[in-house]
Amino acid sequence: MSNGGSMFATGSNDKKIKIWDIKTGSLKSTLTGCLQAVMCVSFNASDELLLGASNDNAARLWHLGTGRPRHTLTGHIGKVFSARFNPDSSKVVSGSHDRTIKVWDLQKGYCIRTMFTFASVNDVCLLDFDGATIASGHLDNNLRFWDARSGNCVKEVTGIHLGQITSVCPSSDGTQILTNSRDNTLRILDVRTYETLSVLHADGYKTGTNWTKACFSPDGQYVVSGSADGTLYYWSTRDGAVEKTTKEQNGPIVGVAWANSSVVSAEKDKTVVIWGTTARRPTVYEK
Repeated sequence: MSNGGSMFATGSNDKKIKIWDIKTGSLKSTLTGCLQAVMCVSFNASDELLLGASNDNAARLWHLGTGRPRHTLTGHIGKVFSARFNPDSSKVVSGSHDRTIKVWDLQKGYCIRTMFTFASVNDVCLLDFDGATIASGHLDNNLRFWDARSGNCVKEVTGIHLGQITSVCPSSDGTQILTNSRDNTLRILDVRTYETLSVLHADGYKTGTNWTKACFSPDGQYVVSGSADGTLYYWSTRDGAVEKTTKEQNGPIVGVAWANSSVVSAEKDKTVVIWGTTARRPTVYEK
């Protein structure tokens, strides 16, 4: 989802990234250049650039105004499952199944730091407003925190999940982090104490893929994630209870994004649904 909330992007096994209008569902543009499936897409803070992570071991940047590639970040030797901009868009952080996290300087156009993570990286995020702290979720079920400036691991959180962590997402104020796991639970942790604040689960909820993404609502009052059967679950962060469920898709939901009054859910089998958080019925589009 763009930071302005007017558009969203999808990446696919067809090697393409598509940009969509959130209000009309119309296709705005298609970005090409990846050589294998696109695993993660991310807008920069000004919504001028888009970042895509791919199974071809690279991350790429496009300028949305022209649709032209700006950088190809090569250096990983495994699939790149996640890549994110830092707050001022001067750097990119990428996580790979080669068990490394890399920091890329976009002014210089090359990698300035490599962190060896001990396990394949399924997702990365930046936690603070200056981009100094990186969080990563791993194949070995652990959550790790890194100092982006020194490259050191400052904390390894073990024992919170019994399955690999598929996504990590910060709250809007940066004080909490949400994890999703193949053990079919989500957790909210305090990033200062690393303590679990809430465990989210539900009868019938099942994390469908190793890259299933969950997220907070913009105000931090809710968490949303999609299940393997196509059901979308909303939890209250206040008490951890399921607030509601909705269903329009039949396959595993691999990603969700929430901006303003809209939620977008992307299904593994090529369908994207735009949900108005106050509307009764969603709008369904084919990728």
